[in-house]
Amino acid sequence: MRTPSASLPSSLNLNLNINISDPSKLLATKYPAKSHARRTALALNLKEGLIYLSGEVSRNNEDSDMPAVFRQKRYFFYLTGYDLPDGHVTYDIGTDTLTLWILRPDPKEKLWSGPSPTPKTLLQTHDIDMANYTSSLPTTLQAYTVAHPAAKIHIIHHQYPPIPTSLYQHCTNHLLKPALDVSRVIKDAYEIELIKVANQISTHAHLKIMALVDTFTTEREIEAEFISETIKRGGKLAYDTIACSGRNCSILHYVRNDQPLRNKQLILLDAGAEYNLYASDVTRTFPISGTFSKEAKEIYAIVYKMQKTVFSMLKPGVKWRDCHFAAVDVAIEGLKEIGLLVGEKEDILASQVLGKVFFPHGLGHHVGLETHDVLYYDLISASSGSSGDNVDGGMNTTKVRRRKAGGVITIDEFDAFTKEEIYNHLKPGMTLTVEPGIYFNQPLYEDYLETFPSNKSFVNESVLSKYWDVGGVRIEDVLLITEDGYENLTPAPKEIVDIERITSCRARSVV
Repeated sequence: MRTPSASLPSSLNLNLNINISDPSKLLATKYPAKSHARRTALALNLKEGLIYLSGEVSRNNEDSDMPAVFRQKRYFFYLTGYDLPDGHVTYDIGTDTLTLWILRPDPKEKLWSGPSPTPKTLLQTHDIDMANYTSSLPTTLQAYTVAHPAAKIHIIHHQYPPIPTSLYQHCTNHLLKPALDVSRVIKDAYEIELIKVANQISTHAHLKIMALVDTFTTEREIEAEFISETIKRGGKLAYDTIACSGRNCSILHYVRNDQPLRNKQLILLDAGAEYNLYASDVTRTFPISGTFSKEAKEIYAIVYKMQKTVFSMLKPGVKWRDCHFAAVDVAIEGLKEIGLLVGEKEDILASQVLGKVFFPHGLGHHVGLETHDVLYYDLISASSGSSGDNVDGGMNTTKVRRRKAGGVITIDEFDAFTKEEIYNHLKPGMTLTVEPGIYFNQPLYEDYLETFPSNKSFVNESVLSKYWDVGGVRIEDVLLITEDGYENLTPAPKEIVDIERITSCRARSVV
């Protein structure tokens, strides 16, 4: 595979022809569904049983004959590589047999949608043992319960297979989802290559937007450019684009993207491509004028140092919580150096002003089939409540944690850290973001002072007033944990000198 080139030519005709890894050879091979099924069975630590999952169904929008946007269920895709609606999958643990079940195609669909796959073609294109039509699935499942009365059909949530309700007693939803999570959190070589391509597509789009920044007049034009560049290179959006400017950069998940850029300092672009269902998650912050203001450069330098400090720690066995607090230490020292925070570090930490105002989110999260991928809250080991399920076997009775809405957690929530967690440290094959940030959200700061008025003494407000228009700075890359360290999968430039060189070149042509 070719390595992406992020070199910056000196001419005004800025050539952004990043070498995106050619995925054609990879995609000519089958998505490794069978090995994923075996890994899941290993995590279940069972000698017999049947795994059952259903894919997303085809449906129309409410009160409409127009189809809803299709998005395949990620657990189902992980065990099949099948990205069409109305599928089912079963995996017989005892016989090591992976079967994909599909609807018998309607002959009329050849006119409206083109040819549909058949069991014969699926065996050629997918890493499965058998393929069949769903019409025979109910009788097959019933026959399994008769032949294996002591075995369980493992499902997730309450997604029961198409069997009579009287047979639901053969189903259990306590073990499969945690086993799938444990399998998904460690990526294989195939998955890593897909994530690399997604990051390279994102990098190209980010670079082009930086180079054309003087041609944009509104945030929505930036969003449109990112979408265009992503689609042109075979990707889709991994998540809603965050294209904020000025004080909007202090809003973590700002998606309005409708404000003018005039008289603003920075653009914070949090935008990632998805490739073959695998996500990237990339953030770059850059000056609209082509040059960072004094205040913006100071904050950018602190955030960049936060990220580099974490990078120096990344290797198997390191606890993610320790990485987060290392970034916190850098942020406090940096904000003290510019005179914004005052007092002893321990007192500032205790005041929670950093975690509630200036760095009010987690350091990062897993990336894979979801942008915020599985086991995120086990990684940071924050108490967010238990689903009530315990997992036995290959996972040493790990608590299954209920995921909060969004990907944001405040520093003080780390107080609930539990040492018995086993997925709170880095392992080879994990892909995760490192995304430190510092923000100047005035309403958030005012709310904080209403709750903790005495903590106003830790902030020099005359200095703080100089930074409101900076809004915020975030830098985000996707990292692969290797056997002896890490590999950065996001090649987009982030050195101040490189960013200013791109944004100030005012390129006459960009390719």
